[in-house]
Amino acid sequence: MKGPLLFTAALIFLGFVLWKQTERFQPEFLRKEGLDKTLSVENSSYNQVTNHLRPAVETFGPIAGSESPFQVNQYRAHIQ
Repeated sequence: MKGPLLFTAALIFLGFVLWKQTERFQPEFLRKEGLDKTLSVENSSYNQVTNHLRPAVETFGPIAGSESPFQVNQYRAHIQ
């Protein structure tokens, strides 16, 4: 009867020692880089704001070669 009681007491003591050694939460170490963006969309985030670049407008000339019977999605393949 003494063995399980001592084992339980040792586990409780070990748990207490480990719990006391854990580092507590300190708010001064929080990262605050994205706080402005978070606050700007706190009521509604439906308006999407991204940092992507607008695609450059490219104009392609006439397609060289003859049209083949193969098609990928909506585009016909051409053979040169």
